[in-house]
Amino acid sequence: MSTDEQHLVPASRRRGGLVATRGGHQENERSFFCRICQRAERGVWVPAGWYLLERAPGGKGRHIRLGLYCSVACLVRAGEMLEAGAAEHAARMDLPTEEDRRRERARVTDIAQTLLSGGLTIRQAAESLNVETFTLKTWLKEAGIQISPAAPVTARSAESSGGVGSGERHPVSVLNELTQQGRIETVTWTVESTGPSHAPAFTAAAATRLLATNTPVRGEGSGASKAAARSAAAAVLLTRLNAL
Repeated sequence: MSTDEQHLVPASRRRGGLVATRGGHQENERSFFCRICQRAERGVWVPAGWYLLERAPGGKGRHIRLGLYCSVACLVRAGEMLEAGAAEHAARMDLPTEEDRRRERARVTDIAQTLLSGGLTIRQAAESLNVETFTLKTWLKEAGIQISPAAPVTARSAESSGGVGSGERHPVSVLNELTQQGRIETVTWTVESTGPSHAPAFTAAAATRLLATNTPVRGEGSGASKAAARSAAAAVLLTRLNAL
């Protein structure tokens, strides 16, 4: 192996392990210490069964040693301590915790289902929720929700079913068009905000009246933003209008 090639390999993986960086590549014995149970051993190589964690910040062959752990149990314990420390830091700095992020992800997935059932495409739903389309697809897949690109769930179109839906267009735009056509009354909106400042939740309600039958109709929805909540409420409202 050339000198240039050696620089591309982290020190812990070169011949001689961690000691290869000392004493002109002398294989001298050194101490290894588990950060969890405080077990210590000496040797030239990292002891068999131990775990060495490293991080490569920014490339260029640089590796930062994060710690040594003598067993899977100690490794798991280190992860638990790291998670607890992150939660404590988040609380101190008023940042969202891992649990907050999990709840937000579940909420976004739930809202996306509502938007898709109301007529939005996966891309439109992602834009309304301010997330990447690929990310939303991944979250839906992991939640066991199958999205068929060949047959997206949409509101029934006015041309094909006599209802008030409009294919895959944005539900708020469809409601505005129906109002201009004189098929429904002007939609009234209410939006409320709940939750902490770093992870607000919005709930919207959309109400109108189907003029052909003088029937009041209302739809509710929630989202991570006012726009997403309005989109969700509009999608529900369209679904209920189609059912009349």
